[in-house]
Amino acid sequence: MKKVLIAAVALVMAASISLAGMGITWSAGGWMAEYGGDLSEGPGVADNNAVLWQLIYAGADNVANEPDLSASTYLSGDDELLADRTIAQGGGKAADGTEWDSWLQPLSGTPKYEDLTWTTDGYLYQRIWQGTPSEKDGGKYFETGLLKIDTAYATGSAAQSFYYDSEGNGVAVDKVIDPAGQVPEPATMSLLGLGALAMVLRRKLSK
Repeated sequence: MKKVLIAAVALVMAASISLAGMGITWSAGGWMAEYGGDLSEGPGVADNNAVLWQLIYAGADNVANEPDLSASTYLSGDDELLADRTIAQGGGKAADGTEWDSWLQPLSGTPKYEDLTWTTDGYLYQRIWQGTPSEKDGGKYFETGLLKIDTAYATGSAAQSFYYDSEGNGVAVDKVIDPAGQVPEPATMSLLGLGALAMVLRRKLSK
């Protein structure tokens, strides 16, 4: 009887553990034109560039923080990269086995991110970089709104669907980082101020 009871408790525990998790089908959900492109004419977002596609946890602050081009994941604050895909110029297969055309329409594979150990409430968002982000050239990217995580996912159950288009949970937002337009940090501003002061003093002393 004792063994039966232990087995029953173990089954209940296993069932409760299997319910704790996250399953996200992350895709574009609609045609993705190049930054500034026309959806009806193109070009597709990957026609002239490779694409870096990120699935991101918004962190404890539930905010999609601004990108940081100096970071290896291009993320800032407490945001956390869960998964990414690199799509070659013209479309193709990513490392997760999914395949996409240049408009980021799925061709094959299952675009699902699954983590059965995930128990943290919060939000996700997607970011698509057109080309390679760099501090020199800046970067153009698309970003969705936030999707609330459902942690009651188990293998075999329906995953949450996360799209860019208005029929899904996020709408694409065109954004661009322009290094030339970035505001210098306070330390840089201080150095510039000291330099200007030194030039003024030098001119006065030379008279």
